[in-house]
Amino acid sequence: MTCERCETVAHVSWTIARPTPDDVEEMGRVHVRIWQEAYAGLMPADYLASLDPASRTERWRERIADPGEVSWWLARDEQGIVAMATSGPPRDEDPPVDLELYAINVLERAHGTGLADDLLAHVIGDRAAYLWVLEGNARARAFYRRHGFADDGGRKPEPDTGVMEIRMSR
Repeated sequence: MTCERCETVAHVSWTIARPTPDDVEEMGRVHVRIWQEAYAGLMPADYLASLDPASRTERWRERIADPGEVSWWLARDEQGIVAMATSGPPRDEDPPVDLELYAINVLERAHGTGLADDLLAHVIGDRAAYLWVLEGNARARAFYRRHGFADDGGRKPEPDTGVMEIRMSR
């Protein structure tokens, strides 16, 4: 269940809400864990091992303190934060549309539950948008295709690793 004006939506196994400053330490730890789970075999192992929860926490602290036009959501289950999603103005010079889905990051334990669908509804709804996804991330690419996104031919290396990303838009 979602609604345009709701700040928090309860679901059978999670709650989706806007993050607060009290969430940033857990967000930093979970963000690193999600990347290590999701990108194992897609990004260099030494890069993933070097990800620092403390630096991610500081980045989240700055982002939450001054969100600007960025839409931030997180999801909690009975164990804590299980996913995060963000969108906002395009960060590219020549975007295909005026809204970028920056990320939907979900811990493995919540894969296949419908949580990513709910987060997508919160963060961009059915609006036209685009995103960047690692070329080898078949699971994510299939998820986005299911939601009307298609490879639009855009390509760029991921800034920290050089792994190729593809742009998908709808």
